[in-house]
Amino acid sequence: MEMTMTCAEESRAAQETLAGTFKPADAFFLIESSLSEYGGWGGEAVKSAAKGGPFAPALAHLQSAPRGKVLFIRRPQSQAKNFYIAVTNQKRPRLYQAVLADYADLLGLDLGSLEPRAIPRINGRELTEVDELYTVCTNGRHDPCCAALGAPVYQELVAQAGAERVWQTTHIGGHRMAATLIAFPQGIVYGHVDPPDVEAIVTNQRAGFMLPHKYRGRGAFAGHQLGEAAHKAACAAEAFIREGIAAYRMDALRLDAVKNLGGDSWQIRFLDEDRGAHSVQVRMTMSAPRKTSCGDAPKPMPQHDVGLETASWLGTNFAIC
Repeated sequence: MEMTMTCAEESRAAQETLAGTFKPADAFFLIESSLSEYGGWGGEAVKSAAKGGPFAPALAHLQSAPRGKVLFIRRPQSQAKNFYIAVTNQKRPRLYQAVLADYADLLGLDLGSLEPRAIPRINGRELTEVDELYTVCTNGRHDPCCAALGAPVYQELVAQAGAERVWQTTHIGGHRMAATLIAFPQGIVYGHVDPPDVEAIVTNQRAGFMLPHKYRGRGAFAGHQLGEAAHKAACAAEAFIREGIAAYRMDALRLDAVKNLGGDSWQIRFLDEDRGAHSVQVRMTMSAPRKTSCGDAPKPMPQHDVGLETASWLGTNFAIC
C-alpha cells in the first residue's frame, strides 16, 4: 500500500523555509468560546461565525479595525468569556485582557483606543494589561495536522508557561507548518514546533529573545504599514539577518526601510542597536507544487530568496540569491 505524507510531514521533509509565511496583523482579538451555537470549531470558524448568528455583529465591529485578526480560543474546564487584545504595531507591543459579561460587550470596544499611548476600553472601562500569552492552533476540523501536532505542544506549553497563560486557538494560517503558535504580546509566530522546542520558546520569550530557525513572522513592524507581500518579505529578511549577526534579542533589530524594486523583489534594511545598517534583497518566487492542506491537491506556494546587498558583518558584497 502506498503511504502518503500529511501536509505537515511534506513541509518538513521539503525543509520548507518558515520565515515570511505569516500575514500582517496590527491587532489580534482573542475571544474565548467553544462556538457551541455554531456546532463547535468548524474548519472556517471565524468566517462561519461572521456570516450570521450571535457573534456576527461583534465580529463585524472587530474586523472593522485596520488589519485586525480575530481568533477564537479555548482550554479545558474554562467556561468564562475571556477576551484579549494584542496591539502589535507599536514600539512597545502590549497585551490586554477583560472578562466579558456578554459577548455583546465587544460592540462597546472603542477602536480608537487601540492607538499608541492609549489603553483599550470597552464601554468606557479600561482593559487590564498582562505580560504574556501563548496560543497554539489545535483546530483539527480545519486540518488534522493542527490537532495531531498542536495538542501535545499545547500540553507542553501548559507545563512550561502555566495553564493561565496558554490557550488553544482556531486556525491561524499555515497548518502545513503545524504545530504553529503565537507568542504575545509581540505576536511572534513559530512553526514546525515540537514539544521539545517549547521550553526554549518560553524561556527565550520571557528573556526577550526569539528563535529565528522556528520563526514564521510577526504580527506587525512598529511604525510600518506594509502590504502582505512586503510584510512577508520583511519577515524573511529579518530571520536571515538575525541568523547572520546572531541578533536573537527581540529589540536588537528595528525595521528601517522597505523599497520595492519592481515586481516581487524588495530591498529591506534593518538597523541594529548601534544604528548599524543591515540591508538585504528579497525576491519572492514560487515553490514546486506541495500540499498546503491535507486532502487538497498540491500547488505552488510563495517562497523567499534572500541575498546580502551589503554584508556589514562580513565586509563583503553579495549578489541576490
